[in-house]
Amino acid sequence: MQLIIQAGDLGPKWFHVALRTLVLLASTEGMLKSHYIAERLGEDPTFVRKILSKLAKSDYVKSHGGRYGGYSINISPNELTVKDVYRALGDSSSTPFYTVPSTGVEYYISQIINKAEKSFQDELNAYTIQDILDFKDRT
Repeated sequence: MQLIIQAGDLGPKWFHVALRTLVLLASTEGMLKSHYIAERLGEDPTFVRKILSKLAKSDYVKSHGGRYGGYSINISPNELTVKDVYRALGDSSSTPFYTVPSTGVEYYISQIINKAEKSFQDELNAYTIQDILDFKDRT
């Protein structure tokens, strides 16, 4: 667990790899093979394929099998928010406050965490894959 986020931190690996993958797919005509994506991102091909599989399950990425297959983005980058990606890949499991031995503060702690998560997701919803592409094009 990271206690302090520093400037330049990309967050959880699955999250930044998913975002970078979608930017790469959105900026490319046609299909890309998973090993090419992994190479470009400097990541393990198996890890990238797991992310692509989750993105395909959410219909954000289209998977084409076969020798000449690959992956392509399946939604307009203007319509795909960073929050969508977070929710598609994030682990939504939680621990209900009433399932742990009570010390009397669990409900209050759950309110704090829920409020922070909502604020975080609201912020992610303000950005799209197109916003990231536009930033990339400016640099």
